[in-house]
Amino acid sequence: MRWPMRIVSVLFAAALAPRGAGAWGAQVHALVNRAATTHLPAEFAAFAQWADSLEGLSVEADARRCCDPNEAIRHYIDIDDYEEFFSRTLPRTYPEMVARFGRDRVDTIGILPWAIESMLAQLTQHFRAGDWPRAVAVAADVGHYVADGHQPFHLTLNHDGQLTGQRGIHSRYESVLTEIYLRELAIQPGRASAYVRPVDAVFEWIERIYPGVRLVLAADHRARRAAGGDTGNQIYYEVLWRETGDETQLWLRQASLAVASMWLTAWFDAGSPPLPGSTPAAGAAGGLQLFPNGPNPFNAWTTLRFRVEEPGTATLRVYDVRGRIVRTLLETDPGRGERNLSWNGRDDQDRLVASGIYLLRLEQHGRTVERSAVLVR
Repeated sequence: MRWPMRIVSVLFAAALAPRGAGAWGAQVHALVNRAATTHLPAEFAAFAQWADSLEGLSVEADARRCCDPNEAIRHYIDIDDYEEFFSRTLPRTYPEMVARFGRDRVDTIGILPWAIESMLAQLTQHFRAGDWPRAVAVAADVGHYVADGHQPFHLTLNHDGQLTGQRGIHSRYESVLTEIYLRELAIQPGRASAYVRPVDAVFEWIERIYPGVRLVLAADHRARRAAGGDTGNQIYYEVLWRETGDETQLWLRQASLAVASMWLTAWFDAGSPPLPGSTPAAGAAGGLQLFPNGPNPFNAWTTLRFRVEEPGTATLRVYDVRGRIVRTLLETDPGRGERNLSWNGRDDQDRLVASGIYLLRLEQHGRTVERSAVLVR
């Protein structure tokens, strides 16, 4: 196969990359951060208004390695260098780790869990202060480190296959393979949940992802044999993808859910401050409330959450920018309290509607509240 020039460039750059230089390819980091915005619950869905920035800033943490000598160690933890990991007696706080193993060893082995913890504290401060530009920049970094923690070779001493005669597998797997099969890496929307103890959550997913080291190394052996020892041809990558593709998709979806959950945790810890465009006044009238829909922007579906406090018929409709009714989602008495409805981006004739901005309007007894939804095909 004659590889596209962009793949040749990835192979060349990967061959020169030093320890700690990057993780998932830039496009995968962008994918994880953008996908994370589709997992946000309705009350925090307005954070998705910065999806473009969160995507664009997703590799800033890698860029800092050029100037910050302490940056690289934030992207990994060689967890199998600790026998205590396998006996589940490993401390989980940085001070305890330093007290037990010494700062030099801990830092050398990598500090990814505590880098996430540190950035999460900063994110909470920016949320609390309403400093949205800084919050978005730090949230993008959180996304990067969390995604790194879902790449098996960021969790092992054998980070480049150098201990098993498979040098170069790190970049072949995380950069070249994912670049070739980027279109296969679709991440379906889910629902984030805040963490009670974020660092514990990091160690829980490390335990879940770490066995992937053995899985990818075994796949590399099989792919090499199938390709006659050539790790740069089409057959090699076809076999490597066949052997690891399902797990890679799963790990990236888990990464994006973890990113969204970290963002949500920081927002809750900050006291759930109102986000721009989502203050109660923007979606409340008397006993009628229409909360921010999520995800927003959306592709396949978005959830609309609303509350009515009085009996009687209420309507919830979707309008286009010309004021025409696109879809009637509710035209009945929903009962008092909070309700959820979903819109799948179709009109009343079940036809897909075009990308664009749509108006969500809830009405009851002459009162009206509105929100906007952005559909992206």
